[in-house]
Amino acid sequence: MKLFNKIAIVGVGLIGGSIGLAVKNKKLAIKVIGIGHHQKSITQALKVKAIDEGFLDINKVKGADLIILATPPQAIIDIFPKLSKLIGEKAIVIDVGSTKEKILEAASKAGINFIGCHPLAGLEKKGPENASANIFDGSICLLAPLKKTPNEAVKKIRILWKTLGAKTKVIDARSHDKILAFVSHLPHAVVFSLMDCIDKDDLKFASTGLKDTSRIASSDPAIWRDIFLTNKKELLLAINKFKKSISRIEFLVKKGRSKGLALFIEKSRNKRNAF
Repeated sequence: MKLFNKIAIVGVGLIGGSIGLAVKNKKLAIKVIGIGHHQKSITQALKVKAIDEGFLDINKVKGADLIILATPPQAIIDIFPKLSKLIGEKAIVIDVGSTKEKILEAASKAGINFIGCHPLAGLEKKGPENASANIFDGSICLLAPLKKTPNEAVKKIRILWKTLGAKTKVIDARSHDKILAFVSHLPHAVVFSLMDCIDKDDLKFASTGLKDTSRIASSDPAIWRDIFLTNKKELLLAINKFKKSISRIEFLVKKGRSKGLALFIEKSRNKRNAF
């Protein structure tokens, strides 16, 4: 089923490469091209057959009826002014960024048919060499379209994600950023901070607990820097709430409140088990 003639993926890393593999496996496009900043990632994407052709020139998006922006959030924002001059009026542009409000603001100014997308799937690893065509199976993809984006375009992108294995849910950008600040961005901030405070020499004594807890500390620094800064307001609110929770534990330990500490831990355990 050919949904598109030419798909251009800007940023052929883990997610961009996985989309390319999945699209090619499902035969959703006649041609899939990749555009990147480094020849190494383009070469690797070609090697794993995530794309048909690869370029370092953004001008190659010309003629694409679907452009997928799979770069760090700030790079997505920065590319809109140039992109609007290169694509056709009917071309659809989507992203796969982890923040939405600032990205949608920039897309609106550019005057393009844009649908913000956030597939809730991925790994802490990066690069097209870790891409997988099955990474979206059973996942959820949040959609945040611009109000002026045609319904037909939104319908087409719903079909795209459904075919790639993901259920879709439409959400407004502000709600997206507020929710993700807690369920994704804050956990990363906490784990980065956790690893920062542990003495390097002590890590040789760490076991599976720390390894499991700290897995996401291996995430791409450039991507997470941009996520934090493009969702600054909501992340700071989430951090403030977390401070209150860690302060509660601190108080209970300091005062030797055995019963209160057990209840606090049990409440967290029950919430985790339910999840």
